[in-house]
Amino acid sequence: MGLLGKLLGLDRIVDSPELSAAVERAVELVEPRLKQAGGYPERYREAVARALGYAHKLAGQVPGPVHVSRETYVSDPLVHALFASPDEVHQALCVSQSMRDFRRDHPDAGEVYALLCMRRGTKAMLGIEMDGEILRRDVPQQAVFFTDHTLADPGLTEAEARERIAQGFFDSLVAHVRLRVEARKQKKAELEQERDEVLARLHGAEPGLRRELETRLQHILHRLGQVTELLDLRRYGDDFEAVLMVPERHVYTERAEMVLDGMGLLQEPDASGSTRIEFCDLVGRDRRRWTVAMMYCDRVRDEATMGDRLMLAQRWLGL
Repeated sequence: MGLLGKLLGLDRIVDSPELSAAVERAVELVEPRLKQAGGYPERYREAVARALGYAHKLAGQVPGPVHVSRETYVSDPLVHALFASPDEVHQALCVSQSMRDFRRDHPDAGEVYALLCMRRGTKAMLGIEMDGEILRRDVPQQAVFFTDHTLADPGLTEAEARERIAQGFFDSLVAHVRLRVEARKQKKAELEQERDEVLARLHGAEPGLRRELETRLQHILHRLGQVTELLDLRRYGDDFEAVLMVPERHVYTERAEMVLDGMGLLQEPDASGSTRIEFCDLVGRDRRRWTVAMMYCDRVRDEATMGDRLMLAQRWLGL
C-alpha cells in the first residue's frame, strides 16, 4: 500500500467487510444489473476503496463539534455568527426532518451530534461607525449572514455521526457515476427521437432534401452507435474509475477565514472587538457551497419539548 493509499485510509479498508458492502451499495445505486455483467465485484473494488477512504478522510476534516444552544449563541462567537437569533438555533434543532427522525428513533436521547450545513452570503449595506469620538454615518459595510440551516446525519456519538457523514460523502460520489450514465441514456433517447423524426421526413422527400436527410441520418446513426456502445454494462467500470479514483475533483472542502464583529460585519484584521473565525465550505457535485460544521447539542429533549409547546400553541391560535 503506497503513501497515497495510507493517507486516504485504504490500508484499513481494502479487503474489509466495509469495502464489500460499499461495492454492493455503489453498484445498486448505479445499476443493479452490473452484478450479472461479469467482473463483479473485483472490477469495482479499487475505485470504491479509493472513494470510501477519501469520504472518511473528508468527514474527519469537518470542524467541530461546535456546541450549539441558546446559551452558546451568547457566549460563542462562532455560534453567534452562524445564527441570526436564539430562535433560529431552536428552529434548526427542531424543524429539521433529520432531527425529527432522530428524536422518533431515539426518544430518550439527551444529546446529539450532526452535520450542520448553511449557505453563507454577504450583503453590502450602509451603517454607522465610531471613528475615535466621532460617529460616522452611511459607512459602506459588508454583512456576513447564513441561511438555509440544515442538519444531516445525526448520531448519538461524534464517531457515529462522522461515520454517517462519510457514508453521505461516499453516496454523493457514487451519484456522480450515476449521473454520467444517466446523461448517456438521455443522449441516446434524444438521438433515437432525432433518428425517428428524420426517417419520417424521408418518406416522400424531394431528391435534393432526401440527400441532405440521408447524410444527417448517417451522422445520427454513427453517434447513436457510439453512445449505445458506451452503455454496454461492461463499460460501466470506466465510469466508476473516472469519478471514484479522483474523488477530490467532485467533493471537497475549502477554508475561508474572516474577521467579524458581534453584528456579523466584516472588519479589518486588527479591528478591536472583533473575532477571527475560520469557516469550512463543502463543495459538492453541483459546485454550490455549503458552510459545514459538526454540531453538538446536549439539550435535545428540552428543545423538542419547547417545539411541541409552540406547535400546540399555533394550532390553538389557528395559525
